[in-house]
Amino acid sequence: MASADTEDYVSTFVEELLRTGIMLSGLLADLLEDLPEDAFPGEAPEHVLLEMVTGTIRPAADVAGEIPVRSAAALIASSRARVLGDLRRAVESASQREAER
Repeated sequence: MASADTEDYVSTFVEELLRTGIMLSGLLADLLEDLPEDAFPGEAPEHVLLEMVTGTIRPAADVAGEIPVRSAAALIASSRARVLGDLRRAVESASQREAER
Protein backbone atom coordinates (compact mmCIF):
# COMPACT_ATOMS: atom_id res chain seq x y z
CA MET A 1 0.00 0.00 0.00
CA ALA A 2 1.25 3.45 -0.83
CA SER A 3 1.54 5.84 2.06
CA ALA A 4 -1.56 7.99 2.48
CA ASP A 5 -1.41 11.76 2.18
CA THR A 6 -0.78 12.87 5.76
CA GLU A 7 -3.16 15.83 5.30
CA ASP A 8 -6.07 13.45 4.64
CA TYR A 9 -6.59 12.13 8.14
CA VAL A 10 -9.36 9.75 7.04
CA SER A 11 -7.13 8.08 4.43
CA THR A 12 -4.37 7.81 7.02
CA PHE A 13 -6.82 6.21 9.48
CA VAL A 14 -8.12 3.74 6.88
CA GLU A 15 -4.59 2.79 5.80
CA GLU A 16 -3.47 2.18 9.39
CA LEU A 17 -6.66 0.28 10.17
CA LEU A 18 -6.22 -2.00 7.16
CA ARG A 19 -2.49 -2.53 7.67
CA THR A 20 -3.01 -3.40 11.32
CA GLY A 21 -6.04 -5.62 10.69
CA ILE A 22 -4.30 -7.55 7.94
CA MET A 23 -1.12 -7.94 9.99
CA LEU A 24 -2.91 -9.09 13.15
CA SER A 25 -5.24 -11.43 11.26
CA GLY A 26 -2.36 -13.07 9.43
CA LEU A 27 -0.18 -13.27 12.53
CA LEU A 28 -2.88 -14.84 14.71
CA ALA A 29 -3.97 -17.25 11.96
CA ASP A 30 -0.36 -18.40 11.50
CA LEU A 31 0.16 -18.79 15.24
CA LEU A 32 -3.07 -20.76 15.67
CA GLU A 33 -2.13 -23.03 12.80
CA ASP A 34 1.38 -23.66 14.11
CA LEU A 35 0.51 -24.19 17.80
CA PRO A 36 0.76 -27.73 19.09
CA GLU A 37 -2.56 -29.21 20.24
CA ASP A 38 -1.48 -29.10 23.90
CA ALA A 39 0.07 -25.63 23.87
CA PHE A 40 -2.45 -24.27 26.39
CA PRO A 41 -4.03 -27.24 28.19
CA GLY A 42 -7.58 -26.54 29.26
CA GLU A 43 -7.71 -23.20 27.46
CA ALA A 44 -8.90 -22.19 24.01
CA PRO A 45 -5.78 -21.14 22.05
CA GLU A 46 -7.61 -18.26 20.35
CA HIS A 47 -8.52 -16.82 23.74
CA VAL A 48 -4.94 -17.14 24.98
CA LEU A 49 -3.62 -15.37 21.89
CA LEU A 50 -6.22 -12.63 22.24
CA GLU A 51 -5.12 -12.11 25.86
CA MET A 52 -1.49 -11.97 24.72
CA VAL A 53 -2.26 -9.33 22.08
CA THR A 54 -4.31 -7.38 24.62
CA GLY A 55 -1.37 -7.46 27.04
CA THR A 56 0.96 -6.19 24.34
CA ILE A 57 -1.34 -3.31 23.36
CA ARG A 58 -2.46 -2.40 26.91
CA PRO A 59 0.55 -0.14 27.77
CA ALA A 60 -0.04 2.03 24.69
CA ALA A 61 -3.78 2.12 25.36
CA ASP A 62 -3.20 3.04 29.00
CA VAL A 63 -0.97 5.94 27.95
CA ALA A 64 -3.67 7.16 25.54
CA GLY A 65 -6.34 6.88 28.21
CA GLU A 66 -9.74 5.25 28.47
CA ILE A 67 -11.80 7.89 26.67
CA PRO A 68 -9.63 8.06 23.53
CA VAL A 69 -9.36 4.26 23.41
CA ARG A 70 -13.13 3.86 23.73
CA SER A 71 -13.57 6.53 21.05
CA ALA A 72 -11.13 4.70 18.76
CA ALA A 73 -12.98 1.42 19.32
CA ALA A 74 -16.29 3.13 18.52
CA LEU A 75 -14.80 4.67 15.37
CA ILE A 76 -13.54 1.26 14.24
CA ALA A 77 -16.91 -0.39 14.95
CA SER A 78 -18.78 2.39 13.14
CA SER A 79 -16.38 2.15 10.19
CA ARG A 80 -16.96 -1.60 9.97
CA ALA A 81 -20.75 -1.15 10.06
CA ARG A 82 -20.67 1.54 7.37
CA VAL A 83 -18.46 -0.53 5.06
CA LEU A 84 -20.71 -3.58 5.47
CA GLY A 85 -23.82 -1.47 4.89
CA ASP A 86 -22.40 0.12 1.73
CA LEU A 87 -21.28 -3.24 0.40
CA ARG A 88 -24.72 -4.75 1.04
CA ARG A 89 -26.37 -1.86 -0.80
CA ALA A 90 -23.92 -2.26 -3.71
CA VAL A 91 -24.70 -5.99 -3.95
CA GLU A 92 -28.43 -5.31 -3.80
CA SER A 93 -28.13 -2.64 -6.49
CA ALA A 94 -26.06 -4.92 -8.74
CA SER A 95 -28.55 -7.76 -8.23
CA GLN A 96 -31.42 -5.44 -9.05
CA ARG A 97 -29.71 -4.24 -12.26
CA GLU A 98 -28.99 -7.86 -13.22
CA ALA A 99 -32.61 -8.84 -12.63
CA GLU A 100 -33.81 -5.97 -14.83
CA ARG A 101 -31.77 -7.25 -17.78
